[in-house]
Amino acid sequence: MTRLITEWIADIETNIREQERDLKSKTGHDYTSVAAKAGGWSYGDIERASQEIKVAVVPITAGFGIIGSFAQSVVSVTKAMGFRSFVTQNTDVSGIHEAHQLDADIVYIADDNRFISVNLNKKKMADNNTATAAGYIAALDGAIGSFVGKEVLLMGYGVLGKEFLKGLKKKGVSVAVFDLDKERLAQASREEVTVIDSFARISSYRYMIDATSQGGWLHQGLLHPEAWIAAPGIPLSLNEGAYEAYASRLIHDPLQIGVAAMLGMTL
Repeated sequence: MTRLITEWIADIETNIREQERDLKSKTGHDYTSVAAKAGGWSYGDIERASQEIKVAVVPITAGFGIIGSFAQSVVSVTKAMGFRSFVTQNTDVSGIHEAHQLDADIVYIADDNRFISVNLNKKKMADNNTATAAGYIAALDGAIGSFVGKEVLLMGYGVLGKEFLKGLKKKGVSVAVFDLDKERLAQASREEVTVIDSFARISSYRYMIDATSQGGWLHQGLLHPEAWIAAPGIPLSLNEGAYEAYASRLIHDPLQIGVAAMLGMTL
């Protein structure tokens, strides 16, 4: 999990509805349908749950400490889905205690290494890496109509990339993996997928998932002219020129899709 910084997420709470509309215009999915797809529910299931489930976000001070706007941003996503949500006044263990005392059903907590949601009633837990992969797979599937007959290039085979490969393989998607790390490529090759380590081959793939976190390296010359790019990686790999050229076919946010998917997977 990449540690976020405040400037990446500072506008989420203010612009959440605009960001959701942008996602829906590109993919056909709002945050509720992302949650439904990730959790294996119907849209109506999520709507009904929103009337019954209370969500708490507990700020955690361990390690490098609280990220400005993080808890409020998480709450804004769950509120956009209709859930009764709040940030606890207390932090850490005291915050978890407060959430329980205020009858929260689901609690979101994050430290430097892991971001999870926990259903206190059902003993269910969702990890952000797994949920982010599920959410972006659902979003890209919606954007391109279906994965059937299409090959996806997965860029980056780290922790998040491995979650993407698991999710794509479950759907029977043909996958190629790009990484410059020889050890990671060797690991990917054992999963019976095409592996590539050449920048020149990236442009041959129209459908891409960017799970790298090296900002600004991906330029137009490396991209298929009609590429669709699902990019959960932070900071965004596309440089300024590529971002301008592919903005209408880019699925990217620093937090929202993953948070929505976590909720669907924890219900």
